[in-house]
Amino acid sequence: MLNVIDNALRDKNYYICLYDNYIYIYNYEVIISFGKNSITLKLSDKKVSINGTDLKIKKLMTKELLIEGDIKSVKYE
Repeated sequence: MLNVIDNALRDKNYYICLYDNYIYIYNYEVIISFGKNSITLKLSDKKVSINGTDLKIKKLMTKELLIEGDIKSVKYE
């Protein structure tokens, strides 16, 4: 389990904020894959893979995404 509160990765093109059991992403481009244990997103020039258990998309808007679940890892490529 991540014990990260209010840690943020900021870029001029997108914004990622990690909380306990939540991850907020602003200005993503597309959801590449979605499942209960893994979600992969495309950002402007990067890819983010979120792994965990019981992952759910709690907020889905044009450029905003809020994911809830037991987040085990976040990979930024």
